[in-house]
Amino acid sequence: MAVRTSTTIYGTHPTKRVRKEAASNTKKKIYGLSYPLSKNIHKGYFSKESGRELVYNNLKQLLRTDPGERVMLPNFGCSLNQYLFQPMDGELFESIKETILTSITRYARNVEVLRLGVFPLDDYGLEGLQALQIKLLVQLRDDEDVSFDVEVKIG
Repeated sequence: MAVRTSTTIYGTHPTKRVRKEAASNTKKKIYGLSYPLSKNIHKGYFSKESGRELVYNNLKQLLRTDPGERVMLPNFGCSLNQYLFQPMDGELFESIKETILTSITRYARNVEVLRLGVFPLDDYGLEGLQALQIKLLVQLRDDEDVSFDVEVKIG
């Protein structure tokens, strides 16, 4: 006997039309605000993006944000600036990688991290502080053909 899986709504099986609508909703494009906010001649300050560009900008925003900066999402971010004043050793880099992977798992569920690298930068920031470079190779979970690099400098 074949088991048929379908969604049950209040004890009844949904109609074909409801199942078809539910299936089509999963294939719709997801849109979001472009980041960083900047004035575009045709779209104004608040333009929308989708696909690779949306995910790319969201990952950059996640890596550059400290927890507590984002309204309504107090735990959003990676808090990578706290690592700039510590000795650069292997243990520190592993801790940074763990922090990044935890944040991506929590806030960017639509990507899979294929490669993650954390490197000290030889050039320093404006204040003469240490700087880090984060390099990610990620792949979209819903489209395995799309993979891209994300590079962020902290410091």
